[in-house]
Amino acid sequence: MAPIMYVCICNAINCKTVRRTVEDGASSIASVFKACGKTPQCGRCFTTIREMVGETKAANCDAHITPAIAAE
Repeated sequence: MAPIMYVCICNAINCKTVRRTVEDGASSIASVFKACGKTPQCGRCFTTIREMVGETKAANCDAHITPAIAAE
């Protein structure tokens, strides 16, 4: 199990919360904050949240791809 780390210190948002909000439909930094009921403060977390949104969306997209079966 990966350790839980704070992504946004100002609002006490951790990586587990960011992943959950993206899985629930958040697709941007603003939508992550909105889903958490928070307002961005200093902005130092923006790069990390942006990367996590992209990684989580990509992982979810890969999970929904079914391999094609070649015709015989």
